[in-house]
Amino acid sequence: MKRVLLIEDEHPAAKRLSKLITEIAPDLEIIQICDSIESSVSFLKNAAVPDLMFLDIQLGDGISFEIFKQVEISSPVIFTTAYDEYVFRAFELNSIDYLMKPIHKEELERSIEKFRKLNQPQKADWQFLSSLLQKENEAYKLRFLVSSGANLITVKTSEVTYFYSVERSTFLTSSQGKSYAVDFSLDKLEEMLSPKEFFRVNRQYIVSMNAIKKINVLSKSRMKIILEPLPTDEVFVSNARAHEFRIWLDK
Repeated sequence: MKRVLLIEDEHPAAKRLSKLITEIAPDLEIIQICDSIESSVSFLKNAAVPDLMFLDIQLGDGISFEIFKQVEISSPVIFTTAYDEYVFRAFELNSIDYLMKPIHKEELERSIEKFRKLNQPQKADWQFLSSLLQKENEAYKLRFLVSSGANLITVKTSEVTYFYSVERSTFLTSSQGKSYAVDFSLDKLEEMLSPKEFFRVNRQYIVSMNAIKKINVLSKSRMKIILEPLPTDEVFVSNARAHEFRIWLDK
């Protein structure tokens, strides 16, 4: 049996990945699931090096590359991540595979097959990957050019409290409570904004973490968000996004 370590801070994701691995490769034994940098380092310092690691990049207590600064590891690593494509290419150049969340069975099969073909453990240039990750974070949109009367002004993304759609138009609201039309749909904005700072709560709103002042829990899957500045409409988290929203809040 090959020994596998999972490092994943989202319980549903870890549970699903464990189930898929068991179905696809019953000869792989999941020896431990760690949910943080701290618990991963502690486990790796006191256990034999696993034959394979599945590693989420963004953990609750930081970027998982930190693990490799504290513990020397030669295990092949399959990253599970939602980061941009050029970072993925860097992983492949370093002979490390990746899986994009949500993980699909066919892609997992491909990654496991790649692991089986490895003859020697591969080491990655963690400093290089960390620098690329930093660049990827900086690649998100930093400002928006908007019209204010007869003038054009820029609004920093950090000053945006939420984006919302009305019919076929999209607007942003700044921390000063002013709203401006933007030339992007909410779907497009989701690709342009940092998922650490912004969340699509329903079809009409993308909200900033800093804009959330209060959350009224109406039921297990029904939440009302109080935003500041206060929008003209009441904002509810859709039932389909309620679980992901809770996870996002807790990161």
